[in-house]
Amino acid sequence: MNNIIVPHVYQKSRHDGSLVRWPNRCTICKTKECEKLFNDGNMGLCSYGYNYITVNKIVLAGFICPDHNSQSKSKSKNLQSDKKQLINLHLLESQAALLRQLEIKKSMVLQEQKSAARDEFLGKESFKDEFLIELKEDILKGLSFVHDYKQINATISQNINVIIETKYSELDFEKKLEKASQQEKAIYWASKFLQEKLNVAKYLLNPDWINRESEKASFRFHGLALKYIKLYEDLFRKKSINLSITGTSHKSVLANPEAVSVIIQTLVDNAYKYSKKSGKAEIHISDQEDHILFSVSSYGPRILDTERELIFLPFKRAKDAIKTQEEGAGYGLYISQLIARRINTIIEVEQEAQLKEKQGHWTTFSINIPFTDWN
Repeated sequence: MNNIIVPHVYQKSRHDGSLVRWPNRCTICKTKECEKLFNDGNMGLCSYGYNYITVNKIVLAGFICPDHNSQSKSKSKNLQSDKKQLINLHLLESQAALLRQLEIKKSMVLQEQKSAARDEFLGKESFKDEFLIELKEDILKGLSFVHDYKQINATISQNINVIIETKYSELDFEKKLEKASQQEKAIYWASKFLQEKLNVAKYLLNPDWINRESEKASFRFHGLALKYIKLYEDLFRKKSINLSITGTSHKSVLANPEAVSVIIQTLVDNAYKYSKKSGKAEIHISDQEDHILFSVSSYGPRILDTERELIFLPFKRAKDAIKTQEEGAGYGLYISQLIARRINTIIEVEQEAQLKEKQGHWTTFSINIPFTDWN
């Protein structure tokens, strides 16, 4: 803070300015009202007749601005006797503007450092495994129900499939499902939905499944994505959310399709879960030069800059997201990012700062799925 021209208080420590030093009255002042009365951007006047202003948590004080309207309240003898404390208003405003510019630059550098730290963190093996290893016993206890639920759900799924297969005469199961009653369809899709939810927990318990050679297969990403879009279409419709799908992909991916499906399911599920009624959501899929672009956009709760890394951490959620949806385990994005890193990519999030009426902030989660194998 050597470039500040007037006396100032920085991090609770007083410093002389390069042009103006602290006056004697300020050194014996016991009230220190200039430090207590936070007035960011507005000039104040202390009881001794000296001006002060707070800029970016730096208190500029102990000077006199004779051309500022606050001095009309000051004693004239103060202006005459303390001429060494006089400072031109224009010069002071230039000083304040410089401090604000420095704060903006500082924030930009800090954001770049955070981004670099985030990228470094995401690239470490610790992001992939250490957390799960350290807490695996607690996770196993907390998710002990998963195995039981999967068995129960498998029984439900098998029985509803048998009912639909035997009850309707069409050759194709999809055609039979179209003829099924509303109750039968509800059971069928609820079972499918629960199965996908349980799959997310599966990779939390055993992340090694992501890279198992026996689990890899060549598949069309577009077809896999459509499976989840179809699974959620009715849910979006019941919530009166206008869902639109744009683009197409003809490329195949060599990966663990069940693991990749966790990413798709998580992003679509979040769009559905955090969208308000009568909102809108957009899903885009397209082939790029060396990857498939998949993005899910919707109106959702605000994500602070300080929360952009946090939402990808285990069991962490943005504050506004918790207000919108109190229930939520907070591991969907963590597992999805874990899987993304295993296939040499990363999930990105962008959000418009402007609030769209009561719908929320337009938020886009996107990922570039590479064509080639990650090994």
